[in-house]
Amino acid sequence: MPPNQMKRHSGYLAAAALAVTVALPGASWADGARSAWERIRTEDGIVVSRKEVPGSPFVAFRGEGDVDAPLLAVANVLVDVPHEKEWIDSVVDAKILRRVSDTEYVVYSHLGTPVTMSDREFVADVALKLDPPRKAMSIEMRSTTDPSAPHTSFVRAELEDSVFALTSIEHGTKTHVVAEIHCDPKGSIAAWIVNLFQKSWGYNTIASLRRQVRRGSAPTEPHLETLLRGAGVVD
Repeated sequence: MPPNQMKRHSGYLAAAALAVTVALPGASWADGARSAWERIRTEDGIVVSRKEVPGSPFVAFRGEGDVDAPLLAVANVLVDVPHEKEWIDSVVDAKILRRVSDTEYVVYSHLGTPVTMSDREFVADVALKLDPPRKAMSIEMRSTTDPSAPHTSFVRAELEDSVFALTSIEHGTKTHVVAEIHCDPKGSIAAWIVNLFQKSWGYNTIASLRRQVRRGSAPTEPHLETLLRGAGVVD
């Protein structure tokens, strides 16, 4: 594959993972194999790790770092699905298909790809879980089927597991973020290409989240604020 084409693949694969990512550091889907995480990069206060997943050719990736903003501000960005195009490369469309409950909803994301590839799409179930004693919350996501999803010719990628864990620190002035993902983009992309280029996912995810939070463009979601304050996750 020519270097310029590989670069385009790199941008797409990182975006594909990020677009559907939205568990706690002490209660992750990967807890059963936490010792298997291998640190591969530390930069700008962001720790990036990878982990082999038994039975899968695709590697799981992890990013961890602090965001200089209160937990509510960070959470507002992560649940602001319609504005994902502002901070996630390659997102063409993203929307909430339907709300299941106060803490669960189904989302759809369409990602544009290089001309040599078919566009990808994700349909995923999102669950918010709160941990008031720890001043923490998680946003957990995995692929699902839903009759409200649009019918397209895009390749339906599979999100095996994805979590964002947010913990309030520094007396509520900052948020510690842990992001993990295990994703199969489907189609004809070789597993080694996916694994090679997704290794930047952890860093790019935390860095992009920091930038979007600094912009302050995400509207405060009244339902989310009521939920978090009512549970005592934020004061």
